[in-house]
Amino acid sequence: MAPQQDKTSTEASTAVTLTINDHTYTVGPEVPSGTRLVDFLRHKIQLVGTKTLCREGGCGLCTVVATVPDHETPGRTKTISVQACQALLYSCHGWSISTIEHLGSRYDGYHQLQKALHGFYGTQCGYCSPGMIMTMYGQMSTSGTLTAAQVEKSLDGNICRCTGYRPILDAFKSLAVDGDPALKERLTDIEEAYKDGCHKTGECKGKCGRKQPGGMCTRSSKLATRPSLVPVLNGPFLTVDSVRWYHPVTLQGIYNALQTLGRNEKFRLVVGNTGQGVFKNDGPYTAYIATSGIKELYTVNNQSPLELGANVSLTRAIEVFQHLATSDPGYLYLKTLADHWQVVANVSVRNAGCWAGNLMMKHTHPGFQSDIFLTLLAADAELTIGNSSDASITHVNLEQFLKTDMSRKVILSISLPPATANTKLRTFKITPRAVNAHAYVNACFKMELNAGDGFKVLTKPTLLLGGINPQFIHAAKTENFLLNKKVSDVKTLLDAAKIMEREIIPDSHPQDASPEYRKSLAVSLFYKTVVGFLGEKVSPRFQSAGPNIVRPLSSGRQSFDMNQETWPVGEPVPKLESAIQISGEAAYLDDIPYHPNELHGAFVHTTVANAKLKSVDTTEAMKVAGVVTFVNASDIPGTNSFVVNAGPFPDPIFVQDRVKYAGQPIGLVVAKDRDTAYHAAKLVIVEYEDVKKPILTIKDALKAGKKHTSMNFITNTREPYTLGNAEEALKTAAHTLTGELSQGSQYHFNMEPHSARVVPTEDGYDVYSTTQWPTETQATTAQVLGIATNSINVSVRRIGGGYGSKISRQHIVSTAAAVAARKVKQPVRVVTDLTTNMTYAGWREPFLSKYEVGFDGNGKIEGAKIELIADTGHVSNESAVSFLFGAVQNAYYIPNLTFTPSMVNTDTAANTYCRTPGHVEAVATIENIMEHIASYLKVDKMQVRLNNMVAPGVPRMFVPPHQKNVVKDEILPLLTTQASIVQRQREVDDFNKNNKWKKRGLSILPMWYGFDYPSMFRYGIQVTIYEHDGTVAISHGGIEMGQGINTKVAQVAAYVLGIPLENIVVKASDTMVGANSMVTGGSFGTDLCAHGVRVACTSLRQRLDVVKEKMKKETGKDPTWLQLVKKCHAEDVDLSQRYWTAGKEHPERYDIWGAAALELEIDVLTGVFVIRRADIIEDSGRSMSPYIDIGQVEGAFIMGIGFYTSEMVKYDPNTGQKLSNGTWEYKPPMALDIPADFRITLLPNAKNPYGVLGSKATGEPPLCLSYAVVTALRQAITAFRQENGDSSWFQMDTPITVEKVHQWCGVNTSQFQLYE
Repeated sequence: MAPQQDKTSTEASTAVTLTINDHTYTVGPEVPSGTRLVDFLRHKIQLVGTKTLCREGGCGLCTVVATVPDHETPGRTKTISVQACQALLYSCHGWSISTIEHLGSRYDGYHQLQKALHGFYGTQCGYCSPGMIMTMYGQMSTSGTLTAAQVEKSLDGNICRCTGYRPILDAFKSLAVDGDPALKERLTDIEEAYKDGCHKTGECKGKCGRKQPGGMCTRSSKLATRPSLVPVLNGPFLTVDSVRWYHPVTLQGIYNALQTLGRNEKFRLVVGNTGQGVFKNDGPYTAYIATSGIKELYTVNNQSPLELGANVSLTRAIEVFQHLATSDPGYLYLKTLADHWQVVANVSVRNAGCWAGNLMMKHTHPGFQSDIFLTLLAADAELTIGNSSDASITHVNLEQFLKTDMSRKVILSISLPPATANTKLRTFKITPRAVNAHAYVNACFKMELNAGDGFKVLTKPTLLLGGINPQFIHAAKTENFLLNKKVSDVKTLLDAAKIMEREIIPDSHPQDASPEYRKSLAVSLFYKTVVGFLGEKVSPRFQSAGPNIVRPLSSGRQSFDMNQETWPVGEPVPKLESAIQISGEAAYLDDIPYHPNELHGAFVHTTVANAKLKSVDTTEAMKVAGVVTFVNASDIPGTNSFVVNAGPFPDPIFVQDRVKYAGQPIGLVVAKDRDTAYHAAKLVIVEYEDVKKPILTIKDALKAGKKHTSMNFITNTREPYTLGNAEEALKTAAHTLTGELSQGSQYHFNMEPHSARVVPTEDGYDVYSTTQWPTETQATTAQVLGIATNSINVSVRRIGGGYGSKISRQHIVSTAAAVAARKVKQPVRVVTDLTTNMTYAGWREPFLSKYEVGFDGNGKIEGAKIELIADTGHVSNESAVSFLFGAVQNAYYIPNLTFTPSMVNTDTAANTYCRTPGHVEAVATIENIMEHIASYLKVDKMQVRLNNMVAPGVPRMFVPPHQKNVVKDEILPLLTTQASIVQRQREVDDFNKNNKWKKRGLSILPMWYGFDYPSMFRYGIQVTIYEHDGTVAISHGGIEMGQGINTKVAQVAAYVLGIPLENIVVKASDTMVGANSMVTGGSFGTDLCAHGVRVACTSLRQRLDVVKEKMKKETGKDPTWLQLVKKCHAEDVDLSQRYWTAGKEHPERYDIWGAAALELEIDVLTGVFVIRRADIIEDSGRSMSPYIDIGQVEGAFIMGIGFYTSEMVKYDPNTGQKLSNGTWEYKPPMALDIPADFRITLLPNAKNPYGVLGSKATGEPPLCLSYAVVTALRQAITAFRQENGDSSWFQMDTPITVEKVHQWCGVNTSQFQLYE
């Protein structure tokens, strides 16, 4: 598929034509029929800057910008962002595509969006960065300019796990016409630094090396004009691998295509293909009919009634709704529809997807919670349907449509009538997070009311609910009851609510919210609607029931010491990799070009959790053209385990006999391309026997006797850790309490999936792996192949996020690829899709805490027994529970403490370390205890915490005495002042007093984090100075995964050697220089590699200084750096230095302190909440790189917010299958979920006599502070409960979803009041 010369299509052809980055491509049957645009970009024409992960339109990585015909305005085009994982290549006929490579690069200069993201430190691992930029470029191209609100709304489909979103938002808002002046001023500074021209010649060739820190060239991007389209007069028809693709340009063309299809043929009408992200298993199809060339289907008739053609996108429909709502009083209700549709999916999906396609999904899948269906039904819309057999037209309403046989029929248009002046419409979509999520319940309530007659219902109202059960649409009995009733009457309201409560019967599925919540929510939404309609007629305190919580535009502040005397250490510089990340030039594993004979693997998984494998039939899979072989346990020449140093117990790569968990790999299909491998893997037939009900939770495991006490690493026995005599202290304490706390799991959500590439070589194998631990990758590969370790070469340039996911779980992929490569004697690449990644590998381990605590009348703890029980999955290799004896004390002193670390085994994937493993759960446990004590004593929670703070010099359980309690003496006073805690607490109290149905909570959480360097964390380091030009290269045994390890080691090297930072590069990590290095994790890798580089550079500096002094004596002046280097080389001075960070030479341990104040607001009636503000003060010592450290604080905190709120994992209780296995069912935070006001302070004047150059680690500790969202939620919920007579303690297991907030408030219909 080479680019073709531009040409005009004047007749039907057997190929499709599209333009990509100004090159025209003609694609024919040589490309498979179901090829997605993203795969064509990445694998056919090697534009790998566009990334991919979810392949369901839910992560935003694959965003590109498309210029397409604007059929409303002949001869014109429109430019939009689309997700390339959803667009089918053959449906892109006539499009012009721009990818990240087209915006700018280090050779051609950068686009202003790229410059902004780079300059605002908006990248970490960088895997999401191209998608972020292209999303914003699409918005700029569509609207011409940006506003701050557009920036926030545009990022509703882009996930970033690293940054916490704040710097990304700031970067793009700096380009907004209404952006914060401070942001715009900062942007001016950035652009000033990157002005055009060369300081040498005045003309930039992109090669001069004039780079800012981070590798950014100074030239501006040449991209300025909108791309042109290939004119298309007649659509092509082609047959690709027996699948037909039609591109009609008239309605009759659609009808003709439909009439050619056999009665039982399965076909798909294609506009945006966005539905495949929801229903991934629809198909396969024998024919596709692309309707994007039919102008009639894009009709917009603004006359009454409003008419929209079937192909009108959701985005365009929203624009039409907004226009008519302000220009025609009869269509005022369309503003409500526009607002609702703006929270359907995300911008790119709404740009590509049409309303008719959404309705067809509802038609095909009645259980689909279609917001489009429900809102159009509420609007009394009428569909026009065309019949291909005779071109006849029929008109049906939305409910009739569901019963209409749509075979060989096509939706042509929809009409929406105006509404009367008395008509009121309210719609709702209650979701697990702010955006890009399907609803727990969606609802539309429409009433024609006479406000002058007690808001009498004049006509039968429309009360529509989705998410109840597939058959439920209308609350019909309630509708009938309300006719001619006055909704201002409290009795009418309560009676209607009770009727609705009785007629709603939700179904029950494990992946859904509970039936109880959905019923209560539906009735609560009805109450919200009535209060909203009545407005100021309702008593002021009850009016808060009506409106939804409105989240303001977000903002952020960052504060840190400059410490200029140590620059470049401490200088706020961009990450070294940032410039190539923003341009898509940073190479990740799957960006490596394919070897000519490279093969691809796809796993076959188990579908039950506890059974014996009876048979595996690969017959049908092996018949698929392109399939080469099937690899399973019998093909392993060595040991069937991907564990060497990662734990004491083996963990099989492939099932051999008994299945350990659902999702466990059975084998690997190897094929000539990835799509074939995945397709064939689905054809493998697996049978099981001796199937047993799985054990999936800690409590189930306890009942089954699966618990065992973990190792006490102090006594080397399986017994509790003890300090003092907890039993005796509990007996004598004035007060005692017992309690429990369950904390769930969390998917790491590394944006780059687990991947591996194994290439046979003359002396063994080259292994490329997305690993945090190359040494273990090397060892496990040698183990499974039964060969010498020195025949395995592992190299890692960077990985797209890790968080612990790629410490050991990744080695399932690399070892399977190695076995396959050995068998076929060819290179094999295995790149997991998101579902595979989420099911075959374990996540953060869940915890159950049990405690008994004794305390005095001031809440001061005298003794406690705490047990933490970790769910390690089917094998206990990677539990953190044994190390939590310090963390469970946090910043407090418990004089008598018994800590019991325990583990249980369940029929789930072996869980693994996840950012701040165990530590965050331990901190949550003691903070929950503090909350419990305060609740019991009815005293201030913060005072209880202060009463228990550890004093200087006091020894604690296996924790050295502290010289100072920094959080008590410095951080909390500073936080109280900076965050205006006293004033804001008064405001919260006043708000709660005056608002029945909205409540706020403000909570402060302190943190102590002991940072001890484990002796086994050792890394190989090499620093080399090149004689030719004096530049420096560093290789170390750590892994760059977004945390900034390479930037920090380069800053240290530049500081010690006394050279500019831009003269230093950091090379890929490998198992030669980094031989035997430990895993990069726990923030140890960054600290110790920086320490190792400092030692190595100091040794080099000492050698160089000897020569320098000699030269100075000879010449009377200091030599330049290059003169010195050349002289040293001439005198045989070794310009390379290796260092091994031996455990005995590690820096001294140190303490990290911090605190967070978090304020939020809940909507009691729905459970929805918004974090209004978060202030964090983090003790980072003398930061080595302030913006990197601030990014670590923000990213960790937001990851913790997700862990404690929206990130719920669910299983099928019968099979054990993980149901939270994609972006449709698993919801990490997005840009609109972060605190609206997000303020970070790195503790000023913080000196660390230990660590590296006075710095402290920041990657892990801040996540512990995210438990503040739980304590703030407790305050808000408690405010409502107390107001209703319930001041009792209640257990708040996490994650705390919207559902739990509502349920813990205890809403019932008797509380639905209108008047005081």
